[in-house]
Amino acid sequence: MPNAGYCHDCRAYVWVTDTWACPNGHPAARVNAWYDSETGQPLTPPQPSPAAQGPAAGTRDAFLAELMAAFAQYPGYAVAWGSDTDMTISNAVADANLGTVKKKVDYEAVLKAVEAERVVYLWELLKEKGSGLNFGGFESESYSTFGAKRSGVKKEVVIGAGGVASYGWDYGKTRAIVEGVAARHGFTVKVVLKKRSAQW
Repeated sequence: MPNAGYCHDCRAYVWVTDTWACPNGHPAARVNAWYDSETGQPLTPPQPSPAAQGPAAGTRDAFLAELMAAFAQYPGYAVAWGSDTDMTISNAVADANLGTVKKKVDYEAVLKAVEAERVVYLWELLKEKGSGLNFGGFESESYSTFGAKRSGVKKEVVIGAGGVASYGWDYGKTRAIVEGVAARHGFTVKVVLKKRSAQW
């Protein structure tokens, strides 16, 4: 049934689109009444369909959609939907080739959200690989663990014939992002030691 409203700016009954705005460009707030254009009877403005609103807040789908969007705000992270898990997360922390020495550090994580349990299972790992002759450098690591959760910071400076490279990694950063989004949807985050515990 077609809808029309009285637009204060057009000073006439006008067709109103599904965006609830006057087709002449005037905002919906200026259209104070809705009518059936054929009968003149008052109508309720059309409501967006549930599909148009996206997944309902508090659901597994809504949590995963918001988490994907959240990681897009943090440079360095690469996030994708998983084949045997809900989501894979990676970060190329360091990849240096300094002639006489090579250093590569990668972070990876997987997670699954179990709606029936209201729990997000998260597995994460920081992988380091180095080779060659290091002409010196500096490494520091300060962290604490509680169960499977590690918190703290690791820093390293590597010196080779081709120059100097450095990196730093906060063990709790990724988990904090996941926990923040999970809390908004009523989920808790459980960090697991075995990768398969975060897979389907």
